Amino acid sequence: MLSTNVKTTGDLMSIALQAEREAIRRYTQLADTMRKSNNESTAELFERMVTEEVEHERLLIQWMAQEGIDENPNIPPISWKDPQVSTAYNDEAHDPYYSTPYKALAFAVHNEEIAFRFYTHVEANSKNEAVRKYAEILAREELGHAALLRAERRLAFHKERKAEKDEPRLDPETIHNEADLLTAAIHIDHYLETQMIMVTENKPEIDTLIKETQQQISTNEKALNNQALPGNEITQNLESLKSDNSDINKRLDNPELELQRLWSCCDRSFAFYDAVVEKATDEAVMLTAQKLTSDALDRIGVLKKIFGESGI
Repeated sequence: MLSTNVKTTGDLMSIALQAEREAIRRYTQLADTMRKSNNESTAELFERMVTEEVEHERLLIQWMAQEGIDENPNIPPISWKDPQVSTAYNDEAHDPYYSTPYKALAFAVHNEEIAFRFYTHVEANSKNEAVRKYAEILAREELGHAALLRAERRLAFHKERKAEKDEPRLDPETIHNEADLLTAAIHIDHYLETQMIMVTENKPEIDTLIKETQQQISTNEKALNNQALPGNEITQNLESLKSDNSDINKRLDNPELELQRLWSCCDRSFAFYDAVVEKATDEAVMLTAQKLTSDALDRIGVLKKIFGESGI
């Protein structure tokens, strides 16, 4: 998390510049990813967001020149991160096949809100009057950007609803007992195992993670043998996912996209288990979901060590 202990206006404005440049880099990267997977509508939206961020950078440089503020070359490139905020927006925007204009805009709004909180904290905590003044202006700017993006997001949401773009997802509401949860976990791990095998040619270090995933499948299958049959809701949910996943796998022929798909699926598995923990009323289901959530986090941690932050 970026420190809000900003001492000078030069440091503050330099951080703001680096934030704009990070947005330009990230949106450019995402536009390229979407175009590679023939997701033209989302690619075009990210490209438009790049254009807007370039203009924000230009205006920021112009403002600094007018105020006589020099950029601090010692301020490094930054990336907005907030450990208290769900990764769902980031995950869904990155997914090369499931991303939509609505999700791209949700991702952008999410980033603007993080920036707003950052500048608000700087304003509240700084003892430098000039820093507080500029932080307040920057916070208002970010809030304005977020408001505009929210309006576009609402339009995109209603447009997608009208188009009935209803993609299948694992639904936490279909989990009513431990058999349902174990069945879902086995499906998730089988799919992740397939995704890992797709990328292991470029990263043999992932072999250990594949073996651990296979062991987890075996453990969960043995546990499921002692349970009643899973319910119709989860069974139907998984059948829908299997059909959709089969179609996506036929289109995955790019190592870069395969890696991003793996990241996306790992994040989704964590979000799914976490949601089950939140809604569980059965202690056995909650405890199993907690363990699966922990395992999912461990897996994401291993992937970060293998691929670095660039894989996210």
